[in-house]
Amino acid sequence: MRRYWIKTLRAGWLLYLLVLAVFSLGLVCGALNIDFLPPGGMASLHDYLSAFLKEAGGGQVDTGQLARQVMYDKLYFMTALYLAGLTVIGIPVVLVLVFLRGFALGFTVAFLSRDLALQGLFLAAVAIMPQNLLFLPALFVGAVAALTFALLLFPRRSGMGGKIWGSLVRYTGIMVAVVAVALGAGLVEIYLSPWLTRILAGMIIPR
Repeated sequence: MRRYWIKTLRAGWLLYLLVLAVFSLGLVCGALNIDFLPPGGMASLHDYLSAFLKEAGGGQVDTGQLARQVMYDKLYFMTALYLAGLTVIGIPVVLVLVFLRGFALGFTVAFLSRDLALQGLFLAAVAIMPQNLLFLPALFVGAVAALTFALLLFPRRSGMGGKIWGSLVRYTGIMVAVVAVALGAGLVEIYLSPWLTRILAGMIIPR
């Protein structure tokens, strides 16, 4: 298994660079998009953030509802990534999913830093980054695995059936592991991040 991972990393380094570049582009676009929000949109987001901080600071977060939402989102996202890798036409879909994840992260961090300055960066560090330390590696590995398998479907020559089926088994195994890590990130988002946010929320006074 170790040899397989090393071989995969060496063979797919260009795909890793592509995925990283698309994700980074999403980060930048998300961060820049904050400048194009109308004043009313910024005010609405500010009110939502203020309400969230008061709720988090008072320990009023519904853990059960949060758990259902987080786990569903993680499972839905990774399932979409897996299904996109099963077809050649899913290649752009994989890249769009990676881009959107970067966009959402870049937008969120930019908004927090814009609305709460240095306190917003601290909030991003405790509320967003812990789960992403697990989720982002899972995303990159899953995206590269999806792209790798989808690219194998291009040369549908005779005699490739065994290779395709063997690759499908490996691809599915990788994605199962990726889903497990993503759900682990969900557990961090459910239990650790709210606890850290609750501590920090008590020290933040929204403007």
